[in-house]
Amino acid sequence: MIQKFSVSLPDDVYELVQNMAAREGTTVSGFLARLAKQRADADRASREWLARRIEQDRAADPEGYDRRRAEIRERMHAAKQAAAAKKAGAA
Repeated sequence: MIQKFSVSLPDDVYELVQNMAAREGTTVSGFLARLAKQRADADRASREWLARRIEQDRAADPEGYDRRRAEIRERMHAAKQAAAAKKAGAA
């Protein structure tokens, strides 16, 4: 199934995309579809790589992994609180 939708691009960007698509012997739609697929594939590969690294880290040092994970969560929580306090002070 093919989904259709509209994309608004500035004229200069559209011309660039149109020229790149023509050089590759495809349409603007085909060009943009290929770019979107490449980006999705790269994102998936990056997430899979990160998951493997996390598992390796966890397997190598389970206790250290749990400790580092807790530390990161504490830092993230403190950063969110600081940002909220800063925003409240600026308001």
